Amino acid sequence: MVWEVVRARAHDKRVRNVQTELSRKDLVIAQTPFHILCGHDDIITCLFISVELDIVISGSKDGTCIFHTLREGRYVRSLRHPSGHLLSKLVASRHGHIVFYAEDDLSLHLYSINGKHLASSESNGRLNWIKLSRCGEFLVCAGDHGQIVVRSMRNLDVVKRYVGAGKMITSLAVTPEQCFLAGTKDGHILVYSIENPQLRRAGASRNKTRGSGPL
Repeated sequence: MVWEVVRARAHDKRVRNVQTELSRKDLVIAQTPFHILCGHDDIITCLFISVELDIVISGSKDGTCIFHTLREGRYVRSLRHPSGHLLSKLVASRHGHIVFYAEDDLSLHLYSINGKHLASSESNGRLNWIKLSRCGEFLVCAGDHGQIVVRSMRNLDVVKRYVGAGKMITSLAVTPEQCFLAGTKDGHILVYSIENPQLRRAGASRNKTRGSGPL
């Protein structure tokens, strides 16, 4: 379901059970869904939404990835994992590239937003997190192997590996300050700075056009 967040007063007929904190900010959720999107035959396991691309992408235990438009709720297309495995995680870049990850076979698959298969790669370990860099050109992966691996969003090639403390990484954040923050299973937080020239060049290029860093 897609819900619309609207600017309204607490007494507005379109809203219900409005918390005092939200009513003070005049930001509330509409009473009925904006869209109800259908199409999967099993549990939805991952979701990506982009206002910029006007797209909602959902992955499911049925092995499919379904695209709908965000504004109209219109069905666009479906993709299926090459082996039919359930989809565990997915991300999409502003450039129109989509990556989904399947935990059953530890594989990453890269597609264009038009549904063209571009590349596949083994993840070499179970991934708990996949994130995009701010520039959208790199995929940041972390999981049980205790490393942070940066891949190209053009072909999934490994650009850089950051060796961790040998602990399972259970959470990951990519910051505007060109750093990775990784939380480990034993309660530590690891901080990595960007050392790869390719990543920095991408950030410098984006900085000239948008005035911000790459991550």
